[in-house]
Amino acid sequence: YKDEFDDLPDNEYIFGHEDGQKTILSPYRILINHYNKYQHEYSDLFYNNLDIPEFWYVYPEWDNGKIMYHGEKKASISFKEPVIKRYVHKVEWLNYKTDYYDLYGLKFFTEYYDQTIGLLLTSFYNDDKKEILSIHHRNEVFFVNELNKAKMFYSYKEFVQYVESFIE
Repeated sequence: YKDEFDDLPDNEYIFGHEDGQKTILSPYRILINHYNKYQHEYSDLFYNNLDIPEFWYVYPEWDNGKIMYHGEKKASISFKEPVIKRYVHKVEWLNYKTDYYDLYGLKFFTEYYDQTIGLLLTSFYNDDKKEILSIHHRNEVFFVNELNKAKMFYSYKEFVQYVESFIE
């Protein structure tokens, strides 16, 4: 593993999916950092600071948490270790998506899924909460949303080659 703040003289990085909890410099992290407006410090998200609809509320529940509305559970919250600090790792919205938060306390990506089909889409966000990358898992297409246009890549290799242009 390479720490994302280390120099990368030999262009080494980890390929595959990462959950934003490590200082791994993945192609996803490189792309998101490129489109972030600010340089961020490590700052985990405390569960009470989750962005939820008005009149919804958050409860800690042993080593996890939940989001409620009028007595109905809307989501489960998984905390990072040590769970006593109640920093958010992910929020699993019932029946359709999971939001993952990174080391900066920002929503890094969301996975959308169907209960019968499985994982359908993964969307990565910049620090302005704009969707930068969408991965359509059924047809293995990567959509990168640039400032005023979208780029499509039909393989992981094409996507990584595009991302490599940011570090050259």
